[in-house]
Amino acid sequence: MKFSNVVTLLAAATSASAFAIDLGQSPIGSFDEPVSWDTTIPGGSPIVHCSNPATDLVKIDRIYINPNPPAVGKTLHLEASGEVKRRIEEGAIMKVEVKLGYITLIKQTLDFCSNLEKANTTVNCPIEPGPLKVIKDQDLPKEIPPGKFKVTAELYTAQDDGDLITCLHAEVTFARK
Repeated sequence: MKFSNVVTLLAAATSASAFAIDLGQSPIGSFDEPVSWDTTIPGGSPIVHCSNPATDLVKIDRIYINPNPPAVGKTLHLEASGEVKRRIEEGAIMKVEVKLGYITLIKQTLDFCSNLEKANTTVNCPIEPGPLKVIKDQDLPKEIPPGKFKVTAELYTAQDDGDLITCLHAEVTFARK
């Protein structure tokens, strides 16, 4: 799956109002377990952290999407802003899992930086510490099947230790027309 499609699904999934993570591999395990931090991200888009934002290497201040909720066959506009705490270099990876219901459609590790460039966003690696704003417009295909999509993306640094940059989770239900 192309990175831009993963970004699209993750962004599209932010429109859901209820979230549940059932991934044992996620940094916090399961959303059924209580967490000691606020998982929400401001901006009217209910995308959530699946890691402790206080320890993440990127502080996300706001995520905004339009339309909210996303609509099949429409262009989705995404704006995200925050602060990078540590340089993100070539070789950073993103572990992505996409589920439709309880069926895993995609579970793969991607080169974050090379796919970021292919996705034609406003950001490229290396990403220096400091303020960050990402803007992305993505057409949502008319062929998106109906159902509940769950998308989790974990980003890790390129260093041998592979420090967690951030983990985001979202879900959305596309209805039949």
